[in-house]
Parts: sequence; C-alpha cells; structure tokens
Amino acid sequence: MAPAEWTGLGGLGEVTWARAADAAVIAVGTSSGHLYLRRRGGAGWRWEHAGRPPGAVDVLGAALLPGTPAVLARDSKGDSRVWLHQPEAGRRPWTRLTGPDPDADLERFDSADIALSTTRLGAEVRDTLVVSSAAGRPWIRQGVDPGAAAWLQIAADADWIVVELATALASVASGAEPQQHIFAVTVDRETWDEIALRVAVLENSRWTWINPGSPPNDGFIHALSATSFRDGGGRLQACAAVIGTDDNAMMVTGSGRDWRWVDLGQAPGRHRIREAVLTDKGPDPRPGAEPVLVASASPGHLWARSLTGDWTDLGATPREGSVDPTAALELDGQRVWAAGVSSSSDLWTFESDDTGGHWEDHGRPAPAASVVGAHTDDFEILEKRRVVVHVIDANGALWSCDRWGRSGAGLSDSRGFWTRHGQPAPGVTCAEGVGVFTAGIGSARPTWAFVIGGDGRLWAKRGHRGGWTWVDHGAPPGRSIKTGVPPFAVDLLSGRPTVFALADDGRIWMSAEGPRWIDCGVPQGQLIFAIVGAAAPVSLAGLLPAAVVITGDGHLWITDSDGDAFHWTDLGTPAPSEKIVAGIGIEVVADLPDSSALDIAVGSQSGQVWCHRWARGRPSHWTKHGRPTDARIRSGIGTMPDPANPSGCLIAVVGGDQQIWVTPSTTPGAWTRWDPRPATTTITGGKAATLLDMPCAVVLDADRRVNIATPERT
Repeated sequence: MAPAEWTGLGGLGEVTWARAADAAVIAVGTSSGHLYLRRRGGAGWRWEHAGRPPGAVDVLGAALLPGTPAVLARDSKGDSRVWLHQPEAGRRPWTRLTGPDPDADLERFDSADIALSTTRLGAEVRDTLVVSSAAGRPWIRQGVDPGAAAWLQIAADADWIVVELATALASVASGAEPQQHIFAVTVDRETWDEIALRVAVLENSRWTWINPGSPPNDGFIHALSATSFRDGGGRLQACAAVIGTDDNAMMVTGSGRDWRWVDLGQAPGRHRIREAVLTDKGPDPRPGAEPVLVASASPGHLWARSLTGDWTDLGATPREGSVDPTAALELDGQRVWAAGVSSSSDLWTFESDDTGGHWEDHGRPAPAASVVGAHTDDFEILEKRRVVVHVIDANGALWSCDRWGRSGAGLSDSRGFWTRHGQPAPGVTCAEGVGVFTAGIGSARPTWAFVIGGDGRLWAKRGHRGGWTWVDHGAPPGRSIKTGVPPFAVDLLSGRPTVFALADDGRIWMSAEGPRWIDCGVPQGQLIFAIVGAAAPVSLAGLLPAAVVITGDGHLWITDSDGDAFHWTDLGTPAPSEKIVAGIGIEVVADLPDSSALDIAVGSQSGQVWCHRWARGRPSHWTKHGRPTDARIRSGIGTMPDPANPSGCLIAVVGGDQQIWVTPSTTPGAWTRWDPRPATTTITGGKAATLLDMPCAVVLDADRRVNIATPERT
C-alpha cells in the first residue's frame, strides 16, 4: 500500500464540554469553537446554534443564567473576554461585558475558566461572575447588566495561576448572611507543579485566599466543582470536590476559614474515577441533605456518592464507551440529573428514577454531512499559504475550515479555524455541494463555494477581500436544479466560474454569468441519468466548455461547444454488456502541444472503474481499471492532476473496505491504497482536490470528521 499523509481537521459538532444550570438548557462547546444550546421544550429537545462572539476564535466555557449563557471566549490576540448571548436581541445577539483587562505583562495560558453564582436577598437577585483571565488571574463582577459595575481583579499571589474555578455560597457563622466562596485549583506559574486548592473569602471588604488544608490524596488534583448544602442545623455550607493523584474522589466542606477534607476513594472494585461533578442542590437546599458527587469510572459506568454514604452504581451507557459528567442537578430533592460528554464526543444526559436511571443520547449539534470542495488561497504569509475546505453540516449550513501549509512541505500541525457561513437564505438549506472555484494564485480575485439550495436554485458563498456574501445564481426558467458539477473557468481574463447543472426537466444547463442560464439540451431520444463533470479543454479555438453525462441506457455522452452552439456525441460503453451507472469525475490532461484532452472516470454495473480518453477531432478510447481488491467500489471521490504524469490524472474512489484507493488514469489497474491514520479509520465519501500543488482527497470518516489525505512526500 502507498504511504500517505493524513491531516485531521476534526469535526464540526464534536462536543468538548457541556454546562447546565437546570434540566432544560445545556450550553455545549464544540471542536469548531462554536457554542450551541440544547433546549428542552414541549416538543422535546432541539439544538440552537449560538456561534462565536464577534472577533472571537474560540468559546472556552459558559455559565448559565436563566436561559442565557455568559460566555468566556478567546480573541485573536489570546485574551479572554466575557459576553452574554441574548438571541432575543435580534441581529446583534452578543453583548460584551467589557473586561477583564488584558494582563499585558504576563504570559498567556490556555487555562481560562468561568463560574457563576446567584444570591437571593428577598426579592433581590444578584448574579456574580468569576473568571480567570488568559494569564491565569482571577477577576470578579457583581451583576451581568452591561451597565453594572466593572470587573475587579481578586488579589492573588503572582507566583501561581488559576486553572479551574468554582463558586458556592456559605454562611461563615450561624445566622450570618450567605457570602461568596471562590474555589480555585492553582499551579505554579513557572514550573506548573505545586498544585493546590485555594478558597477566596471576603474579609473586611477584601478578598483573602485561604488554604483549606492538604487533601488526603495530595499531589495532582483536577475536576473541580462546588455546591452549597445545609447541615443538620440548617446552616448553609460550601462543598468542593476534586479528583486526586490516585484517581480517587475527595470532598472538602466548610466555610470561611474552617474546612474539613473527606476521601471518598474509588468506586467498588477499585474502579478509578475519571471525571466527577457535584450536584447542584438549587437555591434553597434541604437541611441535612448531604452533597452528592456524580462520577464516571471504568468500565463505562456512572456512580454517585454522598459525603458519608456508599457508592451507588447508576449504570452504564446503552452503547459502548463511557460518559464523563460535566454538570449535575438534584431534582425534587431525590433524583439526579446529569449532562456529560462521551468518549466519542457526543452529548448525553442521565436522569435517575425508581428503576435505576434513563440515558438519552443527544448526539452532536452539527456533524459534517458532505464535502463541497477545497482550494488553496492566494494569500501568503512567510511562504505559507492557506488551504480552505468547505463542508455542509447535517442542518444544511455551509462551513469552511482554514489550515496553513507550504508547497512541498504539506499542511501544518496548527489547529484549523472553522467559520460557519450558514444557509443561503432564510428557510433555504444547502441541499448539495457543487464545488469550489478560485481564480488562481496572485490574482486577488474572489472565491466561490457553490451549493444547490433546498429551493432548487444555485447559490454561491462568495469570498473577497476578507468578506463573505451569499449570491443567488438562480435556476433555469421555470425549472429546479437537481445536481451540479464543480465549476471551472472558460474566460481566464474575467476569472468568472462556469457551472453545469442537471435540471428537473432532464436537460443540461450552463451558468456562466450570474443568473443567466444557457440550455445545452439533451441527447436525441435519451434521458439523462446523471452528470459526470464539466471542463474546458484547450483547442485551437481556445477554451471551449464541455460536459459529460450518463443516459438512461447506460451510455456515456459528451456535449461540447464550437463557440456558437453545443453538440452531443455518444461515447458509448466499454463493452456491450458493461453499462455505465456512476460518474467519478473528469480531468483536463495534456495531449498534443496545441491542445488538451479529457480523462473521464466512471463506474460500470459490474463495479469496475473505467476511464475514457476524449479529445476534439480524434478517436477516443476506454481503459479498464478494474476493482480495488476485486471488490465493488462504494463511491467515487474524483479525479486530480497526476504530478508524475501531466498526460494523465489520478482517479480516487472509496473501495469496498471503506478506504481511499487511487490509480493513474493511464495505467490499467495500478491501484494503491492511501492507508489511514489511525489504521481503524474508515471513509464514507469526499472530494478530490489539488492543495499546495499536491493531489489530495478531502474525505469524511465514519465519525463525520474531516480529513485530508495525500501521498507521502519523498
């Protein structure tokens, strides 16, 4: 098999974290850096896309007010900012809560966190936000109204940074009003060791950091959560939980300067704790009801334990894998509700009942559904160029992912940046990807990502000089478009794309100038079954467009222009018994010095791959490529230029083993497999592309993640 390089761009909707303040709304962070809300209504659960605040590159976390998340986001400079997401605000759903001020003199870390607590004094409700900045400094803000008081920095030792935050209310003395207790897991700024749990309490109008003592299992601690509870006398106490070095759970309870640690150990059978979170008991906990910890432990089970009780097995997920809880609530003073993220990056919820518990798989908010295409941008920084991949998600929205690389060196290991372009128009989804067009390096011309809308019209997301807009290219008069093939240039000076499409009247149409459509007709007495592709091979008359189709009788046809009109030619079949049933792609290849030819890759009814070489005015011929591993191919990926042979191209398919197989169009049956990484990866489909001057297959794997595969550089 051929050694190949694989670059993972990740998925759009892989869940990375989840937060909840009640059992009706869950804030979810995704691998694309976008925020989603999972809301429960009368008709059940639904996903809402919240996106990113203006100027943000990633959403780091969220704290939920009633129905409204306060979001901590990172901007392009690496600073952390807090925003409110209020969709009822209309076209401007994001409101910035100013600050916290950047720590310009300190190193930035990827450790920012956010926590929220709510104090109720009679009818007055006060929300308090606590965040750690990009430099690991703690800040606090009383109130979330944009006009409320400014952010205040909580004085802290300059030698340590905050990596996790949690808050809880507690009374420091019997009969005293509850006050904020801020818990923080801290590490040494220079060495990243000396991990400790600290508590900040307001004393004499100043925040004071208190050491609650060493945990029973000292050393590395993580997975901080906190809640409030009432002891047997009704006094409100604070509780924090962490996981220790030996993967056992620990709680610390108390208030003010009085704290007590309890080692909860591991689940029965010495199952090590992976993640744990304390249940939120609500605004008025019942006296004597101990804090309850919900934890995940091998082998994929969820467990619960109170401060002095025993571990209770809440059961395992209905599927393979495990779910790590990230938020938990106490319902009706008895039942436990939890939200968590599975090992396959899906959102799950759990609710206990008399029979044990009920699991619900919420999946991912917007998994990638198909690849539209990819291109190399003309923008260059320090000899690096930007590769942009366009995909459609399961909700019919268009996305793009930017990744940097260098010709001859491949793509970088830096994280890709996902941008959501949404749907073409209100109520119009992206039903199918057509392809991507850019006019070339150094041209500073626009980029088009073409899709067919759910309204049967051709749409393009046009990007130029840093901005993107949707352009409606319409449809043939009185018709709807069924499918289209990747765009190409006929006029190199204008740099405008040309698109061929199959309409619901069974005819081929061409769009070259916005909404104006040219009828290319249909072969005499035939019905068009599918369109294979279109291109503009070089001839003595210049670049003249041609399109290739499959008719209902299994024949291959081509329509090409003489500059004035289109003419149909029957290219037939490879053999009388071998009908054509699927198109793979077409590629312009070098032929004579003054002209070029088309290599047309198709699949036959026996599962074979064939290539037809066509050139204007010369005899055409078929080349049989057979089947990889003598198994039927699952789908075509496409064609791409062959760097080793300009007079041929590379044909890529998904084989029967769900892997990428590639063969040169000029060599019969010379299949090689681009082995995936990891080896267990399987492919569902994708598109061929040339990126950074390399032949590439942009594909989706079985987990709906986007990958770029290319031959290994020698």
